[in-house]
Amino acid sequence: MATIKIYGIPPSSFTRTVRLACHEKGIDYELVPMFPGQMGDLNPFQKIPAIAHGDLTLYESTAILRYFDRTFPGAKLWPADSRQAALCDQWASAVCDSLVNSALRYLANHYGFLPVPQEMADKYLAKARDVVPVFERQLGQSRYLAGDGVTAADLFLAPVMFFFPVVPGLKEIGEGAPNIGRWMKDMSGRPSMMATVPEPIAARAA
Repeated sequence: MATIKIYGIPPSSFTRTVRLACHEKGIDYELVPMFPGQMGDLNPFQKIPAIAHGDLTLYESTAILRYFDRTFPGAKLWPADSRQAALCDQWASAVCDSLVNSALRYLANHYGFLPVPQEMADKYLAKARDVVPVFERQLGQSRYLAGDGVTAADLFLAPVMFFFPVVPGLKEIGEGAPNIGRWMKDMSGRPSMMATVPEPIAARAA
């Protein structure tokens, strides 16, 4: 029987982040398909993912990954050093704020999950052009976002960057970020990434 139940859908970047963490730490889990708005008591904000572990139900991906790191053995998702751990928090927060509110919203509109007027989509894309170079510069200075090893920050970034090559607009931004390309190639070879590749999503008609 699986140790953890994860409620979400594979294309969801945050659901994939939680699944990546399970694979990195060797946590057995069951993925229970659940869409936003269908979460019931699992998450009062009706967002995905949420997890169940025994009698504990938990939502918010950062809280879930922190729980995994404190509860289960295996690879640590946060460095032990306080300065490196703070950098991990910084970059994870940057993904969840700046990148989600630009590239991920543009991505969601492209696939019809979050339809918005074209003017708003254009603003998301313009913001992504400003945001992505910040991650590009960081990955020109270190192998991973928070240093020489994979941390939770990388597990938040990878599921978002995964879609860049197949989304017009984001594709061009990604092609102009060689350090992210190097990092993504490295990440894509990890067993956790290969085990969680989502099925292709059909974009909405233009």
